[in-house]
Amino acid sequence: MIICSLTALATGTSWGAAGTAGIAMMGIGQGLGVPAPVTAGAVLSGCYFGDKMSPLSDSVILAFSMSGVEIVEHIKGMLPIALISYIITALMFTAFGLHYTGNVDMAQVSDVIAAMDKQFIITPFSFIPVAIVLVLLALRLPSFPVISLGSVLGIVWAIVVQGMNPLDAINTAWAPYSITSGVSFIDAILNRGGMESMLGSVAVIVFGLGFGGLLDKVGVLETIAKIFERKVNSAGSLATSTIATAFLGNVFGSAMYVSLILTPKICAKNYDRLGFKRKNLSRNAEFGGTLTSGMVPWSDNGIYMASILGVATLSYAPFMWLSFVCILVTIVTSYMGWFVNPCKPTGSMTTVPKCANAQIQNA
Repeated sequence: MIICSLTALATGTSWGAAGTAGIAMMGIGQGLGVPAPVTAGAVLSGCYFGDKMSPLSDSVILAFSMSGVEIVEHIKGMLPIALISYIITALMFTAFGLHYTGNVDMAQVSDVIAAMDKQFIITPFSFIPVAIVLVLLALRLPSFPVISLGSVLGIVWAIVVQGMNPLDAINTAWAPYSITSGVSFIDAILNRGGMESMLGSVAVIVFGLGFGGLLDKVGVLETIAKIFERKVNSAGSLATSTIATAFLGNVFGSAMYVSLILTPKICAKNYDRLGFKRKNLSRNAEFGGTLTSGMVPWSDNGIYMASILGVATLSYAPFMWLSFVCILVTIVTSYMGWFVNPCKPTGSMTTVPKCANAQIQNA
């Protein structure tokens, strides 16, 4: 779980982490005699945690932008509950794993290290672009120019540090990076990137927005929103309804992107009406949308994860413990009034919170 979470955090993709580190962990789990569905659950717990905590993740960018908040506020809103859930889940997997033992072939690890040393100049200096991006985002600078700056610095570092041909380095901004190291693990995680590799995701987002616009135009979203409005009267019921809406978005939309697009559109008015900041909306939408996307057998995530890990979706889903723990902690703490962010009232003459007014105007 830890290795997969670090991989997803660094790369910003749960799919890439599952297809590389996840596959390696499945082999190690088999060597230790751990049931494949349990190992897959640990892999996906780590992958989805790292994905939703990474500022480079497309799901994170979609969640905070559709909710109308800044990326730093979005991640800070998720952090307390995510860390609590991560620690609880780690203890659960540790306790479960103590019952298994076996022999693991470490030859693959040695091959990966040797191939990396052969292909790249590995030095702490190479981490400077990543550090710059994280620091600038922590300073609450706009996410789009900061991430764009990180891409430019990556090209410069490829030329200066790795000795890459300048034309090839610049071309990686559009076309995926290409390498043949002889180790499939390395090639799978590095042969990606560029705008070309994101065109499929962009197409899904465009069609998802069109689908959401259609539902809004014919009145489906308004009808659904009114159903939830009658039952939502507290932070706890608000979190529960948002998570449920996001999960149903995966079930009926068959894609995480559709869930993250439609959930803020359906639930935003309830947050404004009750006077809670939109970062609560983006957090709950991501927990309900991202963390449950791999549980739906016919969704994009469910199909991909089942095929890449070799375990049926309904077999590994009960062991995605981080998802269950995180959702449970979110609902309980919301009912208790913890980790929720109400808007500040404008004064004694009105009961409408100031930030809710601003959010309504922005919407």
